[in-house]
Amino acid sequence: MSDIKSMIRASKKAKSDLVATTVRIPKELQLVIEDLAEYLSVSKQEVMLKLIEEGVRVAEEAITEGEITDETPTDFYVLNTNKKHDLNDHREMLSEGVAAAFYDPWKFNINKIKKNDTVFLYENGVGIVAYGKGSGETLKKDHYGDKDACHYQNLVDFVVLETPLPASKIKNMLDRNIVFLRTMSGMSDGQKILDEIAV
Repeated sequence: MSDIKSMIRASKKAKSDLVATTVRIPKELQLVIEDLAEYLSVSKQEVMLKLIEEGVRVAEEAITEGEITDETPTDFYVLNTNKKHDLNDHREMLSEGVAAAFYDPWKFNINKIKKNDTVFLYENGVGIVAYGKGSGETLKKDHYGDKDACHYQNLVDFVVLETPLPASKIKNMLDRNIVFLRTMSGMSDGQKILDEIAV
């Protein structure tokens, strides 16, 4: 229980980044949340935020299971810049024109990119914000002191879009669901996206 309490207190630091949203929940669940808040001597909002964060973490893990083993050949990839995990990594990808992933096993996704494969950079909540062609040469560098924790490729003909292509439009164009939460996914029908944004 002390772990939950410390996690809740740590979340207070991020209050300036919070946005308001409304959700209707069953009365019984509301009572449990109130009891938990009372027991931990924190607000209901802090309890709910932590429960949602934990639920999102579990969902992301479930979604990303097996992404490394997806060997479907493709010339197009969508790479999540993972802005929510590290804003500096996101900014670096856009400013330096690189496709990067961090730590095991996610960093190995970058090794799949062949020369001239198109990589779309996807920003959570925004959409595809940039794209370029893989160099085919995976480079490695340290990340916060962890040796070779970052695998990256320089992207040739790199373009940052003036107007991002949102997830809803991508789904409509491809007429299918895309899992944008994965670190990197193949996109066999990516030519449709390229035709739309390279106009």
